[in-house]
Amino acid sequence: MSGRLLAKAALLLAAVTGFTTVAQDQGRNDNSTAVRETVNSDATQPRRVVPRKLRVLFITAKGCDKCDRELKRLRQPGGEFEAMQARGWKIGETSDNHIQIVDRAELPELADLLKDREFPSVICIENGEVLRYFKHGCTTPLDAWTFGWLMKGQNERPKAAVPEEIQVETTGHYPLRGHHWSVEGDFNPTSETLVTHLRGPNHGSQLAADWKIEEWSVEELRSLHDDLHEREGGGVGFTQSPAAQTGVGQFGAGRKF
Repeated sequence: MSGRLLAKAALLLAAVTGFTTVAQDQGRNDNSTAVRETVNSDATQPRRVVPRKLRVLFITAKGCDKCDRELKRLRQPGGEFEAMQARGWKIGETSDNHIQIVDRAELPELADLLKDREFPSVICIENGEVLRYFKHGCTTPLDAWTFGWLMKGQNERPKAAVPEEIQVETTGHYPLRGHHWSVEGDFNPTSETLVTHLRGPNHGSQLAADWKIEEWSVEELRSLHDDLHEREGGGVGFTQSPAAQTGVGQFGAGRKF
């Protein structure tokens, strides 16, 4: 009797266990299906866009060739937009971008502001208020630095180097000039080279006896050397020799720098 009871109990336990296992498996399947349906449902939902309070609007107009050209320039590989995006700028057609590219028809609230403007029109807004705008035709290019100024209100464009006036040493013994001749092929001779050359057989007899050229600056020595060559070769105010006219010989024009 007890053996039959034990057998029935075992069969009942197996049946219950089997039912529980199937129920658990079914529950897992139902959950997996629910998860897949949720994921698929989220994937089909449009991305929620939170408008950026401070952003730059690049406003285009239908049929505007200039808008197309400007966008093509900005979007070209290695262009302004690519460089800016590499630094973290978000650029696109939705209002959550730093730079929003948008058609004027989508901005009815700015209709009065835009009615007399040329396109593309580039403005910076904050909470719907216009802060700054880019004026076409000015000397400032529409580039990353300009977009930075529109967004921040700070001009961070590197300043161009201010050219300094070239200054050369002079002692007042001889007037300076440019367009120098070479000294035996050397276009950057030292003071010693110049003195040796001027005191040499080519020019020694042309120097005034009281000239102490050893005390002169390099630019003065070069200017003297230039004048001596042009007098011999026929510079301004002198008749040119055949050698100067053909550009050959000791005083040929080919030796000018």
